[in-house]
Amino acid sequence: MTKIPRGAHKDRPNDLLERLAQYEADLGPLPGVVDPAWRKTLIYQMVSSLRRIEYINALHLRPIAADRIDPYLADFDPLRGAIFLLRKGELEEAVWMTFIATHFGKHVRDGWKLAANVFGSFGQGPVWTADQYGAARPRFEAMLAANQQALADPELSGRFSNHRQYQSKNAELIARVFRSFHEWQFEAGGFSARTRQVHLEVGQDPTATFNALYLSMKAVYGFGRLGKFDFLTMAGKLQLAPILPGSVYLPGATGPLAGAKLLFHGDRKFRTGATGLGKRVDGLDDYLEVGKQVLEDSLCNWQKHPDRYVYFRG
Repeated sequence: MTKIPRGAHKDRPNDLLERLAQYEADLGPLPGVVDPAWRKTLIYQMVSSLRRIEYINALHLRPIAADRIDPYLADFDPLRGAIFLLRKGELEEAVWMTFIATHFGKHVRDGWKLAANVFGSFGQGPVWTADQYGAARPRFEAMLAANQQALADPELSGRFSNHRQYQSKNAELIARVFRSFHEWQFEAGGFSARTRQVHLEVGQDPTATFNALYLSMKAVYGFGRLGKFDFLTMAGKLQLAPILPGSVYLPGATGPLAGAKLLFHGDRKFRTGATGLGKRVDGLDDYLEVGKQVLEDSLCNWQKHPDRYVYFRG
């Protein structure tokens, strides 16, 4: 088995193995981790996921240059850019930048190339900030249409990340994604206003707020279960809102659902309801205390290669 690299949370594997054993002692064995190698691989994936979260947390402590929000520069990074904008007091632009990062994702080879190309008009026009987009949406859609040939060529445009690999690069459909997200973000006066309204409706519990926002995003085209989960968990990590997932949200999932089936039933294709299984995964976190995002992420990556640790690169 490939050993997990040393670094942050290097002392967690033994602790998590003990917690997993305690869960089994209380609630029964987990068929998917009877094999010690499979058990360690799952734990290593959890630690790897914890490190990815720690990476975002660490960005808040680092200086971030304005280059990070410029799609014409090689240093463009919408996640760092979102923190940069938040520090400037531009919350809505930070939310928009997080949307850009989530929708396109960072490809393992191309990096943020696709996001930079669309956000920066393929180097030939305006940068489509939330304000610019809101003021000139038809021009943005015309830009996409004019660059349809470039979008169709992954070498020219770049590629979606693994989490977004099934998204279309059709100009009209990308335009629909942007239009629906912008409407969702600003229909209540902005993300901040929407969050305040949710607080009035469900209280200020971070998990209840997350869930209400998750449900409200059904109108965002192209953001299914994974898109909503990824956007909101990233918004929480970037400190754009005080939100945390209170569940792994298995209904509608693919990889995480297969991982949960493998863990609890020893079979990725076991026939069982996602809602009930999701509650069992959520209950597992009562013992592990790694957070729902870590469980969702690690189960997805573990089920791909349960017998050996393979680092997820996006």
